[in-house]
Amino acid sequence: MINNTDFTIKEVAGYRLTERIGSGGMGEVYKAYNSSLNRFAAVKVLYQKDYAERFKHEAYIQSSVSHPNIAHLYEYVAFGDKPGIIMEYVEGESLDSLLRRKGKVSIEETENIIRQIAAALAYLHKKDIMHRDIKPQNFKIQADGTVKMLDFGIAKHKYSPKLTQSGFVVGTLEYLAPEQFQQQAELKSDTWALAVMTYELVTGYMPFEASNPATLRAIITKGIFTNPQILVPDISLKLSTIIDKGLRINPASRIAAASIEDMFKHKKALEHLHAYKMFWVPFKKLLLPGLAAIALILFFIFYSKSNLPGTKIIPVDNNKSEMHEGKKIKITALGIDQAELIFPDGSRKQLPHEVEGKEGDMFEFIIHADGYIDKKVEVVITPHRSSYEYNLSKINN
Repeated sequence: MINNTDFTIKEVAGYRLTERIGSGGMGEVYKAYNSSLNRFAAVKVLYQKDYAERFKHEAYIQSSVSHPNIAHLYEYVAFGDKPGIIMEYVEGESLDSLLRRKGKVSIEETENIIRQIAAALAYLHKKDIMHRDIKPQNFKIQADGTVKMLDFGIAKHKYSPKLTQSGFVVGTLEYLAPEQFQQQAELKSDTWALAVMTYELVTGYMPFEASNPATLRAIITKGIFTNPQILVPDISLKLSTIIDKGLRINPASRIAAASIEDMFKHKKALEHLHAYKMFWVPFKKLLLPGLAAIALILFFIFYSKSNLPGTKIIPVDNNKSEMHEGKKIKITALGIDQAELIFPDGSRKQLPHEVEGKEGDMFEFIIHADGYIDKKVEVVITPHRSSYEYNLSKINN
């Protein structure tokens, strides 16, 4: 039975509505069955008449795409004064439900999920379609591991009509890219959201969090987030690359969905790199200097034929003095003049303060300021960051 006493329509275009499975700002989604076609479908019904044009536009975009990781749209219909979208019913668990159940997702499963979403996004972007609402709620994972994109409610083609009033930002705040706050969304805004999702899945945390929207927006526009390797020390190269290159403030420096797709497609060079590290690093000290040079040259000749665009095999040399040189990381408490670091030994340093160490060193401390809640922090020395900025929450009197 349909769990909605106000809903009187029982059938749409030959599909008998059986169960309400979701709702949103524009309408509700029902599971339905067509006995003539012997097929289940998801039927989205619009209740907000003000969104009729956007709803029709959603149907237009979704009907124009065909991809194994995107739910198929069967037809756009009108019954009475209400329009509806009939689309593929996807069995499985939504990614937000998966996260609630597991807390975080394994590295292998996260790679499987992100690989498929990146493929769907690369396909959309080739057609100049921005999704603009990449988040776990809009995807389901089926029993065989296949991921399906479900919702195109605010998707936009480059030739789409303007449906959003000036001054309004569309999307889900936690997943918005910095440029979207200026209503300058572009294709790479989707890859920012994909990087946020990657971080969320593999660590169990959001990269950007705050107690109020204004603070959250400020953090996002500065691109401030904790290195995922602190939370998941064995995070894979693929996932850390997606996060690092996906959460770049400047879209021009941000990785494209097609490049992420290629990263998963072309495994050969990455496997060569892994094999090289496993073999070369333990045994290179046993080789005479001349033999080592010859082996290194032969290695690069052999693997230079790799077909992964832009991938370079770089020898790992633990004897390089640069690996042991000190690197400084600046620690700052945003908007607070009198804040200090308290180290485990009890020593204190006024902020801003620089900690120094070699790559991989970890520092633990507490950020303290009068009138604010103490914040426990771990910082890892990494070549990718030169500073960490933190927000403290005020103590409520």
